[in-house]
Amino acid sequence: ADRVAVDRGQLTDRQREVLETAMEMGYFQRPREANATEVATALDISPLTFAEHLASAQSKVLGSLLEGSA
Repeated sequence: ADRVAVDRGQLTDRQREVLETAMEMGYFQRPREANATEVATALDISPLTFAEHLASAQSKVLGSLLEGSA
């Protein structure tokens, strides 16, 4: 098995909330069950702010997953 531990502590509380809300609303499903505007509205933030939090969180999580794989 190729297991990797991801430290959720590297995420800010807001980044974690954004990821959790996006998951719960089906943002990552194909086809999407919610778009960025809908998730942002649920979080009471702008779509741009949602995108910024999401990009930062994804970068941290994916960085942890891919660290040392090259």
